[in-house]
Amino acid sequence: MDNRAAIQKGLDHLASRLNPYFAAALADDLGGLPWTAVLTELDRAKGYTPRQHSTGDLQAQLRMLTERLGKLGFPFDDPTRTVSVLGGELRIVRNKWAHNDDFSPLDVWRALDFVVRLLSHLGDHEGTAEVEAQRNDALTHVVADAGLSTARSSEQVDDEENGEYVEPDKSVLTRGEGTQTPTIGEQRLEFEPWVVVPVGDIAVLDALPKKVAKEAVRAVAAEIVEYEGPIQIDRLASLTAHSFGMQRLHAARSKKLVYQITQLGYQIDDKFVWPNHIDRTTWAEFRPNTSTSSRRFDEVSPVEIVNAAVFLLREGPMDINQLESAVLQTFGRKRRTKLIKDHLQKSLKLAQSLGVLKTENYEYIGT
Repeated sequence: MDNRAAIQKGLDHLASRLNPYFAAALADDLGGLPWTAVLTELDRAKGYTPRQHSTGDLQAQLRMLTERLGKLGFPFDDPTRTVSVLGGELRIVRNKWAHNDDFSPLDVWRALDFVVRLLSHLGDHEGTAEVEAQRNDALTHVVADAGLSTARSSEQVDDEENGEYVEPDKSVLTRGEGTQTPTIGEQRLEFEPWVVVPVGDIAVLDALPKKVAKEAVRAVAAEIVEYEGPIQIDRLASLTAHSFGMQRLHAARSKKLVYQITQLGYQIDDKFVWPNHIDRTTWAEFRPNTSTSSRRFDEVSPVEIVNAAVFLLREGPMDINQLESAVLQTFGRKRRTKLIKDHLQKSLKLAQSLGVLKTENYEYIGT
């Protein structure tokens, strides 16, 4: 069996089924526009560098399944997030395929199983039947006793607030630019954590830096960067490790993963990894979150914190205590532990050095 060809056939089949599905499902919301208009507006809302999207591009299609589409939410999903999880798994498969990585027969079976389950969940029975035959053929190439892990890693929620729920002020949840994104609305996109996708076991991490292991690790890390970026590099290493069944990283293992991340070609600034579709120098967005978010405050980029501070100060100057409180609330925090205060002060000093904030009589004034 040609493993790459088998996976390509399955992915091509999925793309051919998703295109008309999106067009039909979103017809009432699009007003005659192609469904890719949603992604164009989503990019604009996130401050991404503008780019064209094709209705036949699987990468764009999988974004529709895995990302919150503004006021449309997750229109293809249910409370179990089945579609989002399967979409995340397929994003990694597609990423590995696009980078000419090697695939085992088990990889092929897993990929085709993702396609079968996704189309079935979307109610595409005809499309499901067609790819089921491919999946069954792939199964014959997998050894009978091969185990398929379904264990799903869970994010440990930060308990900095000692159980007290903190949510952003409603004023930061609207961008006020609805005319540029009429389909998805003017709602500010909140932080959405990457859903951990099990793609292998610890043996893959043990095999670093062998070629196959490197390819597997880099493919997962790249998908996380594209979904969560800008992302703190230690968080990225941890999430990557979770996908291979490892919950805790010791220093030596973390160092190996961080090295693999640095080889991906992304811009890394002050331990934050930036996806290529965001221009760090012009990005003006930020992603609010509640205190239940798995992203700690020190895992929020200082640039993102600066952007939030600038937005908050549009209504007028605040003294330092008011500004710090408002920024912390925007990211689901209230208590000022040493770690939080150090990261906050570091971010506000960055704002001053960039000339976007200044202090006069202990007041921060947006300029």
